[in-house]
Amino acid sequence: MKTISFEEFLLEENAVLIDVRTPKEFLLEKIPNSVNVPVLLDEERVIVGTTYVQVSKELAKKKGVEFISKRLPEIFEQIQELSKKYSKLIFMCARGGMRSSSMTSLFASLGYKVAKLEGGYKAYREFINQIIPKANEGFKYIVVHGRTGVGKTKVLNKMAELGVSVMDLEKMAAHKGSFFGALGEKLPQSQKRFDGEIFEFLRTCKTKYIVVESESKRIGNLYVPEPIYEAMTNGIHIFIDTSITNRLDILMEDYTHVPSDEIEECIKKVARYVSKEKTNNYLRLLNEGKLRELGEILIEQYYDPLYEVSIDKHEFEFSLTYEDMDSCAKELADYFFKLEEEISSSSNIEL
Repeated sequence: MKTISFEEFLLEENAVLIDVRTPKEFLLEKIPNSVNVPVLLDEERVIVGTTYVQVSKELAKKKGVEFISKRLPEIFEQIQELSKKYSKLIFMCARGGMRSSSMTSLFASLGYKVAKLEGGYKAYREFINQIIPKANEGFKYIVVHGRTGVGKTKVLNKMAELGVSVMDLEKMAAHKGSFFGALGEKLPQSQKRFDGEIFEFLRTCKTKYIVVESESKRIGNLYVPEPIYEAMTNGIHIFIDTSITNRLDILMEDYTHVPSDEIEECIKKVARYVSKEKTNNYLRLLNEGKLRELGEILIEQYYDPLYEVSIDKHEFEFSLTYEDMDSCAKELADYFFKLEEEISSSSNIEL
């Protein structure tokens, strides 16, 4: 059976990683651009595992074969479709064990050009943890700061549309970074998936500068890798601002679709840092459906005072107060391209 390391896979042309783990495993620990073709579904893997522990290894294998046999026609169709797009199919599982080995052997016997990812996801994880510091070398960071509701993420998204290299850490982390940061997010947080997304961005980035939103070292329950956070701290810092009206419009756009019980849970977290009287007022406004008024009071009483404590930590290259978000994104994008041009010209002179 042919095996391939993840580092070797990166050198392959027109190859695809086929992750044969369960959908749940894939969701939490996905390698970017891989495809999930599970040999066992979530509940089937639980049954096999329970049988292995409580009954016997032999019966667990038998149940596994029964489950996989039922899925083989569907698995075959998915692999066949992938073989039309890719010249080489690389199967992987958690540690490069039975699941990926069986699929690699099966489809090799059927004439497909296949290999198994050596060491599976565990080996991939070890590889990116070692390589992220090196992959990050040579990049310079432009860090965009701003108070809650100023629309930093929206501005950065517009910059990305203009061709700027934007690393959206909050999207990668599935969290917006505050007590309300998990609201509206569909994916569960996963440090492993987060690290993988960061590595993939660095690996494929073609510019010298990267634009990011200002973040603390922790985003929700996840931690920004130390080399990235250090590079951000030492980067170019820019401050953007807009009117309270615009900030509230942005907050309403982001949060009005969120169930009130989820907002209530977040208010209870804020309650640890404000008076009982203020907390009761926040809950009253929420129950009365006065979300805009609630947002304004939270900005004035909690978020802006909190931000003022940290604002002096950085020296800003410049500040920009905008009324039109598109114009703000364009001005910041022009600044990015100017820096890229300068560093490119400097490199040419050195050559």
